[in-house]
Amino acid sequence: MNREITISVGSKNVSGYKDYPGTGFIVKGTAGFIDSGDEFQMMKDKFSFLNRVLEVNVTKAKQML
Repeated sequence: MNREITISVGSKNVSGYKDYPGTGFIVKGTAGFIDSGDEFQMMKDKFSFLNRVLEVNVTKAKQML
C-alpha cells in the first residue's frame, strides 16, 4: 500500500507574495486513517459523525505564489 500523498491547499486569510491577499501550499508526506486513540477521540468529541480521521505526517511544505 502506498501511503505517500501530495495535497494542495489554499487560504485567502494568509498573506501571499508581496502581501497579496491569499496564498496556497503544496504539502507532501504520508497519510493513514486512525479510528482509535487520543487524537481520534479529540476529533470525535468535536465532530460526532466521524468514524475515522485522516492523519497526515508532513515531510515537505512549500508556499506557492
